[in-house]
Amino acid sequence: MAHPDVSMSSPPRRRIGAVVVVLDQEDRVLLVQPTYKSGKWQLPGGGAQAGEAPTDAAARELAEETGLVREITHALVIDYMPARSETAEGYNIVADGGTATPEEVDAVAVPASAADELSALKWVPLDDLDVHVETYQERRIREAVTALKNGHRIPLLTRGEPAA
Repeated sequence: MAHPDVSMSSPPRRRIGAVVVVLDQEDRVLLVQPTYKSGKWQLPGGGAQAGEAPTDAAARELAEETGLVREITHALVIDYMPARSETAEGYNIVADGGTATPEEVDAVAVPASAADELSALKWVPLDDLDVHVETYQERRIREAVTALKNGHRIPLLTRGEPAA
């Protein structure tokens, strides 16, 4: 079924980002430090590739950037990002990456394959987010963790079917 409000000969260009909140047993959030953003940290994740489901993009990016393997099935928040000079308009789907085991916390590290993109990983207490991330990312993370703590998870579907 065609959608009359979307021109398929010239569809809108939007970026779909897939980032992941992973907490540890102490409710610290896992952050990555990109080499291309001086001094600031962010959630692990990145853009979904053409034809890639956001669940798959989130799982792929998390594994590529941290070595953590997760099946992503739920979003916590969806953050609309207006176009800016350096980025396309789009949405960041903030996915639930669960709680890391103590063994995972100890083992998590920037994989050698991601060393050009990331300089470090860190488990950050929620009270220290403002020191590490940009203000909009702090708000995004806090909203996601609040949703998680309140049991408000959004199932991620593909054509009406659960992602898992």
